[in-house]
Amino acid sequence: MEADMISPQNVIWGPREGRDPGIRVLQDEVEAKFIPWIDLERELRDRLMPQLFVDPSGFTFVTRDYHGKSNWLVQLMDEDGEWYCDVWFGVNPDNGWAVDGMVHFGEADEEPHVWQSYQRYSDGTYRRLPSWASSLDEYKRREGKPTSQR
Repeated sequence: MEADMISPQNVIWGPREGRDPGIRVLQDEVEAKFIPWIDLERELRDRLMPQLFVDPSGFTFVTRDYHGKSNWLVQLMDEDGEWYCDVWFGVNPDNGWAVDGMVHFGEADEEPHVWQSYQRYSDGTYRRLPSWASSLDEYKRREGKPTSQR
């Protein structure tokens, strides 16, 4: 019996396509499944958050409305409940918002927009792609940015 192969997947934020909050998971450009926000938030917290920070304690992912669009944004909040950075599923603001299927972290209002990028895999793990720093807190420290900017 062959072991299941772990393979890279692309994702896209559901509300961007008129769906509920969560991600469409694409395998070979076909939707393999939809992960609703309640499950996705847990997956991000347990599997991705430890890669983002030296100490991820107190950080949370939240959805936000944007110009009348419900749950349009995903943001990472710090331990004080303040904005830390933006999160994009499937689009890259440093490439004209082109769809690329990756998960990006950064700031929409300042270049470079993307500080770190990850790809989701079929086993629910995330692997970092070439990025500006090994952790988000390292990027902010190196750039002299305060923890909370908004």
